[in-house]
Amino acid sequence: MARLRTPSNIVEYAPNSRAEGRGVRATGRVYTKSHATILRWEERLALQSEHWSPPAPEGSEITLEGDELYTRVGENLPPPSESSGWTLTFLERESRYWVTAQAGLKDETLFTQGTESTWQWAQGATSIRWFTDGERRYGKALWPLASEYLPKRGLAMTYPFRKVWREGLEVAIKIKGSQGQRRVAWLKVEHPFTAISPTAEVHANHNEAQNAAMRRRCSAYRRRQNLYAKTTAGLQRSVDVQRLIHNWVRPHWGLGTQTTPAMAMGFTTRPISMAELLNSRGFEALLL
Repeated sequence: MARLRTPSNIVEYAPNSRAEGRGVRATGRVYTKSHATILRWEERLALQSEHWSPPAPEGSEITLEGDELYTRVGENLPPPSESSGWTLTFLERESRYWVTAQAGLKDETLFTQGTESTWQWAQGATSIRWFTDGERRYGKALWPLASEYLPKRGLAMTYPFRKVWREGLEVAIKIKGSQGQRRVAWLKVEHPFTAISPTAEVHANHNEAQNAAMRRRCSAYRRRQNLYAKTTAGLQRSVDVQRLIHNWVRPHWGLGTQTTPAMAMGFTTRPISMAELLNSRGFEALLL
Protein backbone atom coordinates (compact mmCIF):
# COMPACT_ATOMS: atom_id res chain seq x y z
CA MET A 1 0.00 0.00 0.00
CA ALA A 2 3.03 2.30 0.29
CA ARG A 3 2.80 5.44 -1.90
CA LEU A 4 -0.33 4.32 -3.72
CA ARG A 5 -2.59 7.21 -4.74
CA THR A 6 -5.64 5.00 -5.24
CA PRO A 7 -8.15 4.95 -2.36
CA SER A 8 -7.47 2.00 -0.07
CA ASN A 9 -10.93 0.49 -0.50
CA ILE A 10 -10.40 0.13 -4.26
CA VAL A 11 -7.08 -1.62 -3.68
CA GLU A 12 -8.84 -3.97 -1.24
CA TYR A 13 -11.71 -4.78 -3.61
CA ALA A 14 -9.51 -5.65 -6.59
CA PRO A 15 -7.78 -8.74 -5.05
CA ASN A 16 -11.14 -9.92 -3.70
CA SER A 17 -12.63 -9.72 -7.17
CA ARG A 18 -9.69 -11.58 -8.64
CA ALA A 19 -9.96 -14.23 -5.92
CA GLU A 20 -13.56 -14.89 -6.94
CA GLY A 21 -12.67 -15.71 -10.54
CA ARG A 22 -12.81 -12.36 -12.34
CA GLY A 23 -10.19 -11.77 -15.04
CA VAL A 24 -7.61 -9.05 -14.67
CA ARG A 25 -8.96 -6.92 -17.53
CA ALA A 26 -12.54 -7.25 -16.28
CA THR A 27 -11.37 -6.21 -12.81
CA GLY A 28 -9.66 -3.16 -14.28
CA ARG A 29 -12.83 -2.17 -16.13
CA VAL A 30 -14.98 -2.51 -13.01
CA TYR A 31 -12.69 -0.34 -10.88
CA THR A 32 -11.66 1.99 -13.74
CA LYS A 33 -8.00 1.02 -13.52
CA SER A 34 -5.56 -0.32 -16.06
CA HIS A 35 -5.05 -4.08 -16.02
CA ALA A 36 -1.32 -3.36 -15.59
CA THR A 37 -2.15 -1.49 -12.36
CA ILE A 38 -4.11 -4.47 -11.04
CA LEU A 39 -1.17 -6.75 -11.85
CA ARG A 40 1.25 -4.46 -9.99
CA TRP A 41 -0.98 -4.58 -6.92
CA GLU A 42 -1.05 -8.35 -7.11
CA GLU A 43 2.72 -8.51 -7.47
CA ARG A 44 3.18 -6.40 -4.36
CA LEU A 45 0.94 -8.74 -2.38
CA ALA A 46 2.50 -11.92 -3.79
CA LEU A 47 5.97 -10.73 -2.77
CA GLN A 48 4.81 -10.76 0.87
CA SER A 49 3.71 -14.41 0.79
CA GLU A 50 6.78 -15.68 2.66
CA HIS A 51 5.94 -13.38 5.60
CA TRP A 52 2.49 -14.98 5.77
CA SER A 53 3.74 -18.58 5.70
CA PRO A 54 4.61 -19.64 9.27
CA PRO A 55 5.88 -23.20 9.81
CA ALA A 56 3.75 -25.96 11.26
CA PRO A 57 3.20 -25.61 15.03
CA GLU A 58 5.68 -27.42 17.23
CA GLY A 59 4.50 -30.86 18.34
CA SER A 60 1.52 -30.95 15.98
CA GLU A 61 0.15 -33.92 14.06
CA ILE A 62 -0.48 -33.11 10.41
CA THR A 63 -1.72 -34.88 7.28
CA LEU A 64 -0.40 -33.54 3.98
CA GLU A 65 -2.02 -34.14 0.61
CA GLY A 66 -0.13 -33.51 -2.63
CA ASP A 67 -1.50 -33.21 -6.14
CA GLU A 68 -0.96 -31.38 -9.44
CA LEU A 69 -3.21 -28.95 -11.31
CA TYR A 70 -2.83 -28.12 -15.00
CA THR A 71 -3.51 -25.05 -17.08
CA ARG A 72 -1.96 -23.65 -20.23
CA VAL A 73 0.54 -20.79 -20.31
CA GLY A 74 0.77 -18.56 -23.34
CA GLU A 75 -0.69 -20.17 -26.45
CA ASN A 76 -2.47 -23.51 -26.39
CA LEU A 77 0.09 -25.13 -28.68
CA PRO A 78 2.37 -27.54 -26.76
CA PRO A 79 0.98 -30.77 -25.28
CA PRO A 80 0.46 -30.82 -21.49
CA SER A 81 3.71 -32.70 -20.95
CA GLU A 82 5.64 -29.75 -22.43
CA SER A 83 3.59 -26.98 -20.85
CA SER A 84 4.86 -24.87 -17.95
CA GLY A 85 1.34 -24.49 -16.60
CA TRP A 86 1.51 -27.31 -14.05
CA THR A 87 1.01 -26.31 -10.42
CA LEU A 88 2.10 -28.63 -7.61
CA THR A 89 0.12 -28.04 -4.41
CA PHE A 90 0.19 -29.40 -0.87
CA LEU A 91 -2.72 -29.04 1.54
CA GLU A 92 -2.95 -29.85 5.25
CA ARG A 93 -6.01 -32.09 5.50
CA GLU A 94 -7.61 -31.24 8.85
CA SER A 95 -7.25 -27.45 8.65
CA ARG A 96 -7.38 -27.11 4.83
CA TYR A 97 -4.28 -24.94 5.20
CA TRP A 98 -2.64 -24.41 1.81
CA VAL A 99 1.05 -25.10 2.44
CA THR A 100 2.73 -24.57 -0.90
CA ALA A 101 2.13 -24.08 -4.62
CA GLN A 102 4.87 -24.32 -7.26
CA ALA A 103 4.21 -23.56 -10.94
CA GLY A 104 6.32 -24.79 -13.85
CA LEU A 105 7.07 -27.76 -16.06
CA LYS A 106 6.01 -31.14 -14.71
CA ASP A 107 9.57 -32.39 -14.25
CA GLU A 108 11.91 -33.47 -11.48
CA THR A 109 12.68 -29.86 -10.56
CA LEU A 110 9.03 -29.05 -9.88
CA PHE A 111 8.55 -32.09 -7.63
CA THR A 112 11.83 -31.44 -5.83
CA GLN A 113 11.04 -27.78 -5.12
CA GLY A 114 7.47 -28.47 -4.00
CA THR A 115 8.50 -31.39 -1.81
CA GLU A 116 11.40 -29.53 -0.19
CA SER A 117 9.33 -26.45 0.67
CA THR A 118 6.55 -28.61 2.13
CA TRP A 119 9.00 -30.72 4.13
CA GLN A 120 10.65 -27.61 5.57
CA TRP A 121 7.24 -26.28 6.57
CA ALA A 122 6.39 -29.52 8.41
CA GLN A 123 9.63 -29.83 10.43
CA GLY A 124 8.04 -28.84 13.73
CA ALA A 125 5.40 -31.60 13.59
CA THR A 126 5.97 -34.83 15.51
CA SER A 127 3.65 -36.93 13.35
CA ILE A 128 3.40 -36.48 9.57
CA ARG A 129 1.18 -38.41 7.19
CA TRP A 130 2.24 -37.76 3.58
CA PHE A 131 -0.40 -38.86 1.09
CA THR A 132 -0.28 -38.24 -2.65
CA ASP A 133 -2.30 -39.33 -5.63
CA GLY A 134 -0.55 -41.75 -7.96
CA GLU A 135 2.66 -39.82 -8.73
CA ARG A 136 5.73 -41.65 -7.44
CA ARG A 137 8.05 -38.68 -7.95
CA TYR A 138 6.78 -37.27 -4.64
CA GLY A 139 8.31 -40.21 -2.78
CA LYS A 140 11.49 -40.02 -4.85
CA ALA A 141 11.96 -36.35 -3.95
CA LEU A 142 11.07 -36.95 -0.28
CA TRP A 143 13.40 -39.94 0.28
CA PRO A 144 16.68 -37.94 0.50
CA LEU A 145 15.05 -35.48 2.92
CA ALA A 146 13.08 -37.72 5.25
CA SER A 147 15.18 -40.87 5.58
CA GLU A 148 17.53 -41.95 8.36
CA TYR A 149 19.86 -44.83 9.13
CA LEU A 150 19.03 -47.50 11.71
CA PRO A 151 21.42 -50.23 12.86
CA LYS A 152 20.64 -53.74 11.66
CA ARG A 153 20.08 -56.51 14.17
CA GLY A 154 22.28 -59.57 14.33
CA LEU A 155 25.95 -60.22 13.83
CA ALA A 156 28.43 -57.87 12.24
CA MET A 157 27.96 -57.51 8.50
CA THR A 158 29.26 -55.47 5.58
CA TYR A 159 26.49 -52.85 5.85
CA PRO A 160 25.48 -52.62 9.52
CA PHE A 161 22.90 -49.86 8.91
CA ARG A 162 19.75 -49.67 6.84
CA LYS A 163 18.08 -46.57 5.40
CA VAL A 164 14.44 -46.11 6.48
CA TRP A 165 11.78 -43.40 6.75
CA ARG A 166 12.30 -41.30 9.85
CA GLU A 167 10.19 -42.09 12.89
CA GLY A 168 6.80 -40.39 12.90
CA LEU A 169 6.51 -40.20 9.10
CA GLU A 170 4.02 -42.21 7.05
CA VAL A 171 4.19 -42.08 3.24
CA ALA A 172 1.65 -43.60 0.85
CA ILE A 173 0.07 -43.02 -2.57
CA LYS A 174 -3.35 -43.86 -3.92
CA ILE A 175 -3.33 -45.55 -7.32
CA LYS A 176 -5.87 -44.14 -9.78
CA GLY A 177 -7.40 -46.26 -12.52
CA SER A 178 -6.21 -49.52 -10.96
CA GLN A 179 -8.89 -51.59 -12.78
CA GLY A 180 -9.61 -53.88 -9.85
CA GLN A 181 -6.04 -54.05 -8.55
CA ARG A 182 -4.90 -52.66 -5.22
CA ARG A 183 -5.60 -48.94 -4.96
CA VAL A 184 -3.07 -48.01 -2.26
CA ALA A 185 0.69 -48.33 -2.50
CA TRP A 186 2.86 -47.94 0.59
CA LEU A 187 6.19 -46.53 -0.50
CA LYS A 188 9.02 -48.79 0.65
CA VAL A 189 6.78 -51.10 2.66
CA GLU A 190 9.75 -53.04 4.03
CA HIS A 191 10.67 -50.06 6.23
CA PRO A 192 9.05 -49.16 9.57
CA PHE A 193 6.91 -46.06 10.12
CA THR A 194 5.19 -46.55 6.76
CA ALA A 195 1.90 -48.51 6.74
CA ILE A 196 -0.03 -47.28 9.77
CA SER A 197 -3.28 -45.65 8.63
CA PRO A 198 -6.30 -47.52 7.22
CA THR A 199 -6.22 -47.66 3.44
CA ALA A 200 -9.51 -45.72 3.29
CA GLU A 201 -7.68 -42.67 4.66
CA VAL A 202 -5.01 -42.72 1.96
CA HIS A 203 -6.26 -40.19 -0.57
CA ALA A 204 -5.90 -36.62 -1.78
CA ASN A 205 -9.62 -35.89 -2.00
CA HIS A 206 -9.40 -32.56 -0.19
CA ASN A 207 -6.67 -31.41 -2.55
CA GLU A 208 -8.79 -32.52 -5.52
CA ALA A 209 -11.66 -30.41 -4.18
CA GLN A 210 -9.27 -27.48 -3.78
CA ASN A 211 -8.21 -27.88 -7.41
CA ALA A 212 -11.85 -27.75 -8.50
CA ALA A 213 -12.33 -24.58 -6.46
CA MET A 214 -9.24 -23.06 -8.09
CA ARG A 215 -10.83 -23.46 -11.52
CA ARG A 216 -13.75 -21.36 -10.28
CA ARG A 217 -11.81 -18.77 -8.31
CA CYS A 218 -8.67 -18.21 -10.37
CA SER A 219 -9.22 -17.15 -13.96
CA ALA A 220 -5.84 -18.56 -15.05
CA TYR A 221 -7.16 -22.10 -14.45
CA ARG A 222 -10.52 -21.61 -16.17
CA ARG A 223 -11.23 -24.21 -18.83
CA ARG A 224 -12.16 -23.35 -22.43
CA GLN A 225 -11.58 -19.62 -22.03
CA ASN A 226 -8.80 -17.25 -23.03
CA LEU A 227 -8.09 -16.14 -19.47
CA TYR A 228 -5.05 -18.36 -19.03
CA ALA A 229 -1.73 -16.98 -17.77
CA LYS A 230 0.65 -15.47 -20.30
CA THR A 231 3.84 -16.39 -18.39
CA THR A 232 4.82 -18.86 -15.69
CA ALA A 233 5.79 -15.96 -13.39
CA GLY A 234 2.30 -14.51 -13.82
CA LEU A 235 0.75 -17.87 -12.97
CA GLN A 236 2.90 -18.11 -9.84
CA ARG A 237 1.88 -14.59 -8.83
CA SER A 238 -1.82 -15.41 -9.21
CA VAL A 239 -1.59 -18.62 -7.21
CA ASP A 240 0.39 -16.91 -4.42
CA VAL A 241 -2.36 -14.30 -4.01
CA GLN A 242 -4.99 -17.05 -4.01
CA ARG A 243 -3.08 -18.93 -1.32
CA LEU A 244 -2.85 -15.89 0.97
CA ILE A 245 -6.56 -15.13 0.68
CA HIS A 246 -7.49 -18.80 1.11
CA ASN A 247 -5.43 -19.22 4.30
CA TRP A 248 -6.04 -15.93 6.08
CA VAL A 249 -9.04 -14.03 4.71
CA ARG A 250 -11.71 -16.41 3.39
CA PRO A 251 -13.48 -18.64 5.97
CA HIS A 252 -13.69 -22.27 4.86
CA TRP A 253 -17.17 -23.78 4.90
CA GLY A 254 -15.87 -27.13 6.19
CA LEU A 255 -14.24 -25.68 9.30
CA GLY A 256 -17.20 -24.01 10.98
CA THR A 257 -18.60 -20.51 11.15
CA GLN A 258 -16.07 -17.78 10.32
CA THR A 259 -13.08 -20.10 10.60
CA THR A 260 -10.16 -19.74 8.22
CA PRO A 261 -7.45 -22.39 7.65
CA ALA A 262 -4.94 -20.20 9.51
CA MET A 263 -7.29 -20.19 12.52
CA ALA A 264 -7.62 -23.97 12.34
CA MET A 265 -3.83 -24.28 12.38
CA GLY A 266 -3.61 -22.01 15.44
CA PHE A 267 -1.78 -19.12 13.76
CA THR A 268 -4.50 -16.57 14.56
CA THR A 269 -7.75 -16.35 16.50
CA ARG A 270 -9.86 -14.48 13.93
CA PRO A 271 -10.17 -13.99 10.19
CA ILE A 272 -7.80 -11.40 8.72
CA SER A 273 -9.41 -8.66 6.67
CA MET A 274 -8.08 -7.72 3.27
CA ALA A 275 -7.09 -4.31 4.63
CA GLU A 276 -4.98 -5.95 7.35
CA LEU A 277 -3.41 -8.30 4.81
CA LEU A 278 -2.38 -5.34 2.66
CA ASN A 279 -1.19 -3.10 5.47
CA SER A 280 0.74 -5.55 7.69
CA ARG A 281 4.29 -6.78 7.28
CA GLY A 282 3.38 -10.39 7.89
CA PHE A 283 1.25 -12.17 10.46
CA GLU A 284 3.72 -11.64 13.32
CA ALA A 285 3.50 -7.86 12.98
CA LEU A 286 -0.28 -8.10 12.94
CA LEU A 287 -0.39 -10.14 16.14
CA LEU A 288 1.79 -7.56 17.94
